[in-house]
Amino acid sequence: MVFVIDTSDSMGDGPKARITAALGACLALASRAYLNRDQVCLITFRGREARLAVPPTASVTLVRQEMHHLPVGGATPLAAGLQKAREVIRQARIKHRGVTPLMVLISDGEATVSLEPGADPVDEALALATHMHRERIPALVIETLEHQKRQNLMPRLARALGVECRHIHDLRSEQVLQLIEQSGPSQTS
Repeated sequence: MVFVIDTSDSMGDGPKARITAALGACLALASRAYLNRDQVCLITFRGREARLAVPPTASVTLVRQEMHHLPVGGATPLAAGLQKAREVIRQARIKHRGVTPLMVLISDGEATVSLEPGADPVDEALALATHMHRERIPALVIETLEHQKRQNLMPRLARALGVECRHIHDLRSEQVLQLIEQSGPSQTS
């Protein structure tokens, strides 16, 4: 289970609350992962880069420790978050043949920072999503903006990934867990 969480300023009116909900779901899954011998991973993106905050692990302690040290704010490097998730999933598939990962992307859908200087950040994110779909990377895409503020990037990203975009403005960890259970594979990474 690879969580890719937007921790930028643009996460709306309550970025801390939304990020806390996403991290709560990650922590709950880490607890289950330990029992099922599965793994969770946490990637955050903000500022100019994506960061592997918690490498694939079944350690609830490691996830819990990192939750309290996540910086919030800055621009939104959405393509960097997708690129980092793609790298982690590729490595997991090499290390554990037959693993079925699930990427859980939680963002408001704003992309303001490109990977390559002068490139369009939206085009980069869509291109990466298309490559991930071709590589058969299962995904769950959750948009966190309220209805009247929604843009069209998250639904476009979801289509490029071959999935449906889920909209949850008032994000709670229980909702994320429910969506994961509805779309998640039986074996996670």
